[in-house]
Amino acid sequence: MSLPSQSSRNTSRSSQVYYRRSRKGPLGRIGAAIVVLLIIVGLWYFLIRPNADATPGQGEQLASNTDTDPQEPNSLANSITNEEDRPTRPLPGSGQRRDTSEEVSRALGSNTNQPQNNPDPIEISNRAPNSTTPTNTDILDAASRQANNNATPTNTDNDPARQPQVEDRRTADRSGVEIQLDSARRLVNQNDRVGARALLSRTLLNANLNASEAQLLRDELTVINNRLVFSPTADPRDPMTEEYKVQSGDSLSRIAARRELATHWKFIARVNQISDPSKIRLGQTLKLVRGPFHAIVDKSDHRIDIFHGSPADPSSWLYIRSFDVGLGEADGTPVGEFVVSANKLENPGWVNPRDAREQYAPNDPKNPIGEYWIGLTGVGDSATHTSYGIHGTIDPDSIGGDQSMGCVRLANGDIDLVYEMLAEHISRVLIVP
Repeated sequence: MSLPSQSSRNTSRSSQVYYRRSRKGPLGRIGAAIVVLLIIVGLWYFLIRPNADATPGQGEQLASNTDTDPQEPNSLANSITNEEDRPTRPLPGSGQRRDTSEEVSRALGSNTNQPQNNPDPIEISNRAPNSTTPTNTDILDAASRQANNNATPTNTDNDPARQPQVEDRRTADRSGVEIQLDSARRLVNQNDRVGARALLSRTLLNANLNASEAQLLRDELTVINNRLVFSPTADPRDPMTEEYKVQSGDSLSRIAARRELATHWKFIARVNQISDPSKIRLGQTLKLVRGPFHAIVDKSDHRIDIFHGSPADPSSWLYIRSFDVGLGEADGTPVGEFVVSANKLENPGWVNPRDAREQYAPNDPKNPIGEYWIGLTGVGDSATHTSYGIHGTIDPDSIGGDQSMGCVRLANGDIDLVYEMLAEHISRVLIVP
């Protein structure tokens, strides 16, 4: 049996121990709950709070780990001592536009050892070596240079890789007539007018041309033929011409007949600039132009074109020269194919077919058909067309209009040249709409 003193001590100690354990148990649980709560709050602050504070659409990025926020209100986050783990936010109320983390970190003097997010290579390369803070001028200049580098260059002609394409495009943009004209001019520069004439004549006859293109070709060919055909100089390459030395007993008419030129003898005098055909000299060198020549009358343009070549092959004709014409009133000039008849006259008399009482004797200055008449005979389907011809006029204002009785009118100075070039029974005349 225990002593009283021993029983009292043990009882008291037991009660005291029980009291202590019952008091510490709730406190421990409360402390643990507080710790858990602090951890939850800390996680919320780290994970949720920065995203909630960010302003959408502002392009905000986190600053470097040395940034401080003096205006941050007291919160549980301020008790975190590890500054490297602390997220930072834009300076509240500063109004500073922070486009990139590079600009912000440099403006705030942040740790330059912190990794940068896609720095602008142009801005870095143009920054002074010892400069850490960009100026507004630096940023604007860098943006301008970046825009210029991103712009598409407008001049591609200097790019060797694109040169063939550019030349092809330029060639495609030019018309076939312009290309042929350039080729013909190169031939002329090489003293090959015969080749240039053949090239442009084929283009004029075979190509589908508009009016301006055709006129360009005619103008160029006229210049070429002024030298090849109408000058006293014979081109040795030109099969249309030849040189002839005057022999004893020659006259221009005999030379034209003997050489079968298919042109009038006056054409020899014209080409050689002989003012008095009766005064040619023995041994004199003459340029002879061989025919035959033909004509195409274009009613829509009131124009007659003179060609040279075989009567049976109009597609091979060579263009010589053009003249303006007058045509029949009320579309009275017939369309078709004709041949020059034997009725080819100088200083002809004329009787009005509509009124036989109106008659004009040869050399009458009032004769409305002028000084030359070239009779036409219809061929094939045009054989029904009779009494038509090409003649002069005493009314130069009628050229380019429709005032004749159906014949083709030429002005004085033009009709005599056409008369000399077209030959009886050989030269063809085509009248087209």
